[in-house]
Amino acid sequence: MKKLILLCCIFCFFLANTYGTDNDPKTDHLKQLFKPKNLSFTLDSRLDFRHIGYENQLDGYANDQRFLFSDFRIGLEGMFNENFGFEFLYSPYDSRVAVNKISGNILKANVTYRTKDKHWFLQAGRNFMKVGTVEQSYNPNDVYTYSIIGNKLDIFKTGVTAQYNTKSGQQFGLQVVNAIEDSLGNQLNLQYNFYWYGFIKKDQIKTYVSYTFINDKSALSSDTPYGINLGVQWKYGQWIIDTDFAYIRNMPNFQDNAIYKSVPVKVMYNGQKFKPYIKYIFDQIDSTGDINDEELLENANTHTVQLALQYYPIPNKNLRFHIVGSYSSNGNFINLNPSHGDENYYNKMMIMAGVRVGFDLLKGW
Repeated sequence: MKKLILLCCIFCFFLANTYGTDNDPKTDHLKQLFKPKNLSFTLDSRLDFRHIGYENQLDGYANDQRFLFSDFRIGLEGMFNENFGFEFLYSPYDSRVAVNKISGNILKANVTYRTKDKHWFLQAGRNFMKVGTVEQSYNPNDVYTYSIIGNKLDIFKTGVTAQYNTKSGQQFGLQVVNAIEDSLGNQLNLQYNFYWYGFIKKDQIKTYVSYTFINDKSALSSDTPYGINLGVQWKYGQWIIDTDFAYIRNMPNFQDNAIYKSVPVKVMYNGQKFKPYIKYIFDQIDSTGDINDEELLENANTHTVQLALQYYPIPNKNLRFHIVGSYSSNGNFINLNPSHGDENYYNKMMIMAGVRVGFDLLKGW
């Protein structure tokens, strides 16, 4: 974190000196590069007071109360010229260890290229894997509860992206990224992600579609790992409806020999200051392996209902106050292996209240 602060200070000092030089032809290119229209330096955070009550058969409700930063991100991106650009996104709260020689705290670190006709977009480095659900298209500061698949799927990957944009705005792309390391840290597999981000009716029916699979040469899974994600966002006047379907089998972070399905649906009133919504999530786990396998998960059906009241005191600005309540049922879930603690879905009640603030340090609000 100290290194990041030092880097930001050096950057600001360099920026000030760049603007402070009068009529120096050597700095004309730098002035053009670091104009605010070409550069953004953003801070985006959400602070919540959260109360969660977990119900189990032994202790009744086990409560968890705390103030926490649910998300905190620092972003720097810009264009060197009409074609070349870069992206950098840092999350100081992320505690993941270094993967592929880069810390998990760094969510994005890449260079981009756009053709003059804007049809082709190429990217190399660490970036967001374009998952075909509306749920994953939102900034995490706007999502209070993810589906099981949305919560467990690793969406920041290192690799390359090739995307074609039609004149109307449809996006078709292929991403080839690192998939998973073995216990010794060797990268054995590549993950391929095909996606379509577009629309059926512009500005009214948006589509998010992806198919991803891993070339599992190491045979770490019992079968080829893959995922299918389908999302449609409907807009009717002031109403926005998000409908998703996600299907995962044998992907990293998920139990082998099990099929995961998630169906989140959200209905929001998109007012100028008030944006309340209700969200329902259905999650299902189906076991597919040998019933005598001690690592196997039993079938699970979980239901989550969430109500959120969001207030934006300044329209079109990234300042929000929110109160959220949700309840999740564990259905008929039984965990046969206690070592898989992250797979326990007890009945859970959550109440959350907080504030989100985001702005550009160079451009302001």
